[in-house]
This record gives sequence, structure tokens and C-alpha cells, in this order.
Amino acid sequence: MSLHLPARRLAQTARSGLLPHTQRRSISWFNWGGSATKKSALTEELDKRDQQKKIFDRMQDRTAGESVFDEEIKKSDDGQKKSSSPDAQVGMSRAKEHMQRALDPDPRWRIRWQRKKVMQMVRNGGKMTKDQRIKMTEKELTQKSENLNTSTKKLMFLTRQIQGKTLDDALTQMRYSKKKTAPEIIYVLNEARDRAIVGRGMGLGQVNGEVLAKPRKVLTKDGKWIEVEDPTRLYIDQAWVGKGQNRGMRIQYHARGRMSRMIKPSAHLTIVLKEEKTRLRLHDEKVEKEAKAKPWVHLPNRPVTAQRPYYSW
Repeated sequence: MSLHLPARRLAQTARSGLLPHTQRRSISWFNWGGSATKKSALTEELDKRDQQKKIFDRMQDRTAGESVFDEEIKKSDDGQKKSSSPDAQVGMSRAKEHMQRALDPDPRWRIRWQRKKVMQMVRNGGKMTKDQRIKMTEKELTQKSENLNTSTKKLMFLTRQIQGKTLDDALTQMRYSKKKTAPEIIYVLNEARDRAIVGRGMGLGQVNGEVLAKPRKVLTKDGKWIEVEDPTRLYIDQAWVGKGQNRGMRIQYHARGRMSRMIKPSAHLTIVLKEEKTRLRLHDEKVEKEAKAKPWVHLPNRPVTAQRPYYSW
């Protein structure tokens, strides 16, 4: 028994039983169009570590190219790497272009500023002003704290308590204070002391032998007499508070169905540390000014001025 089907339908039925096959041509030049070779996870990790090591070595290199001092620099760097841990220098770059970008971001402005200062010095004949002489002979440090979880009103009382005192007396006051923000102020004072000693060389009178043979009594701005034995002793010359960013708010409910917002404030503390040399200078200037002042006269002998031939009333 035969099946009567048209030839076209029979051919379509025969093709549908075969698997589809897509013809693909690959170019053999430089493996274009071919499948990329897959690397193992271990190989990719090793390549990544080698690349990171190259970047880290380049960032730690202090020279931008070959130099006559390359061997000495490499020896010193090797000694530093042996003495210090490698994790302590992560994130620091000593490349020449990076350091120049940080230390001298605008060289044209720096050149103009230096040129202007040289012109001012030549015009003044090399004489320094009083403020310049004070900045060269006396040291100071300004320390600002982070935003503390308190208000300016509460922090203001602690600021007035340490203002004008020596650093040791201020630490003692905060150590025995019952206020919540006192430990935070102790941290700020300790950090300011460390920065002043290490960065500015302040408070090293006993080490360098700059202690006075005989203590001096000076009068402070508050009208108190103090004895100064070490002219490099640190004291808090200024201390003030500032308002920080609000930490949030909450709803405060009142009677008769009313409500209001209660904002959680924050405040920061700023202190200025100076040495006792400043107090000694201010005291000497005050004594000298009083000595130069003329004696006060009850009825000074002045000529009569603004005379008229007629009455003024």
C-alpha cells in the first residue's frame, strides 16, 4: 500500500527529522574569531597579585627615572622595608608626579606669590613687621575636634573651664569632671599635645635646658599672677566651640494634640596651644607701656579753644 503525497511535502518531512546545523567559518589569522583560551582561577589570581605588586613598587619609588642615587635610595628603601611592616605603607605614594601634585598643585600661583613677597621685602628694606617677628620666635598650634554628641551650650561651660590654664591643669580638670563630654576633651588635649611636641617642637624646654634659673611672676589676661619656670610650658591660650551638623530629630508631643520637632545637635571644640614665652612677652610689653605712660593730671593745662564773641546758648 503506497502513500500518496506531493513531492514538495515529502521533502519537507524528510528535512524536519534531521538536527539543525549552523555552518561557521573561523579565521585562522591571529586566532581571530576563535574561542578565547580560558585561564584557571589560580593563574588569574597570580597575575592579579603580580600586577598589584608592580603598582605598589611604582608608588613607593621616589624617583621618576634613572638617577645616580638609585643604588643608595634602593638600599635605604630595603632597610626601611625590613624594619617596618609592609601593611603600614599601603595607600601612600612617593612617586615624583604624585608628590608634586600634592606639594605643588599650582606652580604658577606659587611663583607669582614668591615674586610678590620678594618685591615687598626689597621695598621694605628687609625689615620685618611685629607680627612676622612674633611668628618666627613664638610657636603655636590649633587643634579642632570632630563633631561631638552634645550642644554648644553644654560644651561651652567645659571650654571656659580649661581656657587660660596650662595643659596639665586642663587635663586634671577634665579627668575629675563628671560631665559626659569630658573624656572627649581629654582625647583632644592629648592629641594636641602630641602634635605640638612632635610636629612643632613645643614643650621641650627641660630637655634642651631652657629652664629659667629663677621663676618669674607674670600677670595673665584674667588678672591672675602665675609663676613661670619653664618658658616652653604649654598652655591653652584660646578655646571656643562651634555648631556642627545636626544628628537627627524626633517628635516631641505636647498637650491638646500638638507636637514639635526636637533636633539632636552636635558641636566641635577648637583650642590654640602656645608656650609661656608668649605670656612673658605680653607681660613685659604691658609693664613697658605703663612705664612709658605720662602721669595723669586732674586739670591739664590746655589752651582754650573755640572761643567766640557771642554766647553759644
